[in-house]
Amino acid sequence: METMSDTVKILYAEDTPADAELTARELTRQGLRHDCTVSADLAEIEALLARGGFDVFLSDFSLKKFNAEDLLKLRNRLAPGLPFIIVTGTVPDEQAVELLRSGATDYIIKDRLSRLPAAINRALAEKEERRKLDRARRETEESEARYRELFECSTDLIFLVSPEGGITITNPAFRTLTGRSQSELATLRTGALVPDAEREKFSAAIAAAIAGEPPSQFETVFLSPSGEEKAVQGAFYPRGAGGRVLYLQGIFRDITEQRGLEAQFRQAQKMEAVGRLAGGIAHDFNNILGAIEGYATLGMRKLEESDPLWGDLGEIRRAVAKASALTKQLLVFSRKQAIRKEPVSPAALIDNLRNMVKRIIGENIELIVEVAPGLPQTMADPGQLEQLLLNLFVNARDAMPAGGVITVKAEAVKREGHEVLSANPDAAGHLFIRIAVSDTGTGIPAAAMDHIFEPFFTTKEKGKGTGLGLSTVYGIARQHNGWLEVKTAEGKGSEFSFFLPAGALAPAAPRPEPVPAAPAGQSGGASVLIVEDDEDLCRMAAKALTAAGYAVTPAYGAREGLAVFRAAEGHFDLVFADVVLKDGNATEMVATMKELNPRARFIFASGYVQPGPVMDAIERLGCGFMIKPYAIDALLAAISDCLKKQKP
Repeated sequence: METMSDTVKILYAEDTPADAELTARELTRQGLRHDCTVSADLAEIEALLARGGFDVFLSDFSLKKFNAEDLLKLRNRLAPGLPFIIVTGTVPDEQAVELLRSGATDYIIKDRLSRLPAAINRALAEKEERRKLDRARRETEESEARYRELFECSTDLIFLVSPEGGITITNPAFRTLTGRSQSELATLRTGALVPDAEREKFSAAIAAAIAGEPPSQFETVFLSPSGEEKAVQGAFYPRGAGGRVLYLQGIFRDITEQRGLEAQFRQAQKMEAVGRLAGGIAHDFNNILGAIEGYATLGMRKLEESDPLWGDLGEIRRAVAKASALTKQLLVFSRKQAIRKEPVSPAALIDNLRNMVKRIIGENIELIVEVAPGLPQTMADPGQLEQLLLNLFVNARDAMPAGGVITVKAEAVKREGHEVLSANPDAAGHLFIRIAVSDTGTGIPAAAMDHIFEPFFTTKEKGKGTGLGLSTVYGIARQHNGWLEVKTAEGKGSEFSFFLPAGALAPAAPRPEPVPAAPAGQSGGASVLIVEDDEDLCRMAAKALTAAGYAVTPAYGAREGLAVFRAAEGHFDLVFADVVLKDGNATEMVATMKELNPRARFIFASGYVQPGPVMDAIERLGCGFMIKPYAIDALLAAISDCLKKQKP
């Protein structure tokens, strides 16, 4: 603020020089430092006002060509904040009041000039106060504008709550998520935002904020008018003055997608763990089945077909075949089943399945096929892909016992980052084939959604399903670097979408062909080393080969097998080894054996093989391969054929 120690710049409209001089002397006498510009020319005064730089404007009431009223209008137009003080001999009270109403700051009678310095200082103080108030108002307006912009543009969910629980103001993000307008929200209490199960927690958070407790982040669920739930996280913050809470500010953020991704990740981890368990069980079960199959076969060879036991042993072998089919499904789920990929046209594959599917689903179900034109090929095992689709068709059929509609759609899609499941982060931006099978059936209960791909889980009645259909679908999808997405609504139906990479992908490396079954040849007394850590299966294979005339040496693990091979200085014609050995790496064992005896032959056997490094190593080593459980005749044929091949 300007004070009496400052130099006050004065514009003085006065056409009597003596009066102007008298005024200047009085200001000086009272110690008011000033720089006074005197003018009686209206145009000059207008120019000076327009230029600015004055602290106060003094004016006589009546000049020869104009008066104070004219000058006040000029001041109001050119310098509205400039203090305007009338210094005059006389002025009627009515005119003085009117001038003050029009914006004049004060008026001083010339015979009381001693009051002028105080009037000037008072006017300057008021001017400074107005300047501060104006600045504070501008800053407040700017702050409010910034807050309003943040409030309106924020992706956080912001809303104000009265102490009574009414919703007063909300931002667009909040209105979008809750699916309600501001006018609708203004009629609601906060309890209407959340489901019944969340109201106690929600009300407790509001009460704690009103009581002055520190804000605490918590998770809850907001409801839309349609009942859709959105997971949110946030807190309530008390706002007020003087220790009194005037309102609460709720600031929350939508964590629905985050929680969904976390759930998908947990589900993927669970499915991976279940897959490992299923694969391990299938491996052990295959060994048991192999022993049962082998001993049943050996028993049948000792009997005549007319013997009653012949038929019983045959039934055992048929039961083994059924059990073996189940283990193969488990292996598909666990992604341990070897597959052979080749270019496949999804459109042609669906078209080829059309007639078969119609027979499977029955006459009371309509089949609709929608295949996008120009659909690219994909690298897939056609047999596995057919199995996947057939399983989905059967699943859809079973969901509609009274009939309905099954729709299969195939199209090329590009998935964006926010659309990709957490288990498939590399899918973003790539082209995929989407094959969707939907039904108009009963839908899937919410409680079952987390379990539908687990082996042996089924919602069907006892005896009407193995629980391996969808788990097989899951395994095939994962083996093809794809994934599944499920949409369902109880009473309305379900849609299973299978995504697999599109385009001309490089063919997978060729896999060793399983050795085909053939009539057993003559052993010629060839020496065979069997390396198998399942003792029952090892003894059965040894017994079968011994009966066929081979000189058999059993070894129950990788370390024992290598020790036996070294002790015999590699003098074995053939080594028959399990791929999965608990005490060592079978392919490394065979590689060492080949160094000791390059002319020895090797056959691997397993029902538990992950396509990739292990199968690649078997191929590089030039070894034969059999899938467990194997029949004795198939084993004898494989060994005979392998021994007949000429070694380089």
